[in-house]
Amino acid sequence: MKIEISPDYQYMTKELFDIPRMFDEEQGEIVYSGRNLVCRFTIQGIPVIAKRFKRVNFFQQIAYTFFRSTKAERAFRYAKIFRERGIETPHEIAFIEIKEHGLFTTGYFICTACPDPPAFPYLVPKEDYDKELAKDLITFIISMHQKGIIHGDLNFGNFLFRKSTSQTHYQFQVIDINRSVFFDTCPPKEICLKNLSTLTHRRDLFKFMVREYARQRGWSEEETLAHTTHYLEKLEQKHQRKEKIKQLLKK
Repeated sequence: MKIEISPDYQYMTKELFDIPRMFDEEQGEIVYSGRNLVCRFTIQGIPVIAKRFKRVNFFQQIAYTFFRSTKAERAFRYAKIFRERGIETPHEIAFIEIKEHGLFTTGYFICTACPDPPAFPYLVPKEDYDKELAKDLITFIISMHQKGIIHGDLNFGNFLFRKSTSQTHYQFQVIDINRSVFFDTCPPKEICLKNLSTLTHRRDLFKFMVREYARQRGWSEEETLAHTTHYLEKLEQKHQRKEKIKQLLKK
């Protein structure tokens, strides 16, 4: 087992070594269970979030062992880059890599817990969405882009938000950052628009946010919306093809 712990959290070393065992014994509170498993633990009185990434296949084992960083390591390293560029994200605590027969199989990323809720339930309900929250989120995404950050999974579930009585705008923390891409300056326009295409499939909300993005950046709203909608439709077509293949394989 390989483990790297942030200097600020060395005092948790003993407990962090036990994270894989605690997952195996189903300890902790499950926050999310799907492709990956996310649990909340308390270590020395501090609430932490631990994410166990899906076990990789054989070809991925080769790639992650010899050619590229694991998702767990990238999540750990990228958190510092986000903060250095002025974008809030939970503080990295540690990452763990498990190997079998010399090959990487499973990764864990541990970070501080954030009590703020994700934006998704407030932006994609059956009733009207929160336009103020949508506008502030677009302003935040523009800030990320202008600081050279392209989030690799730009969706409402990966933005935690809060607003105190003394604040006039919502504040955000971003999570699930391991697939992000960094630029020295603001990325080219097409890259930014393609990034926006994963925000939501809800068309009225999508149009509102893309138009707001264009307005704040001084771009043509119609042209920006047309380009971004094109990328969204390509994503949806790709998803539909995958679903058809899955259905055929089930027969």
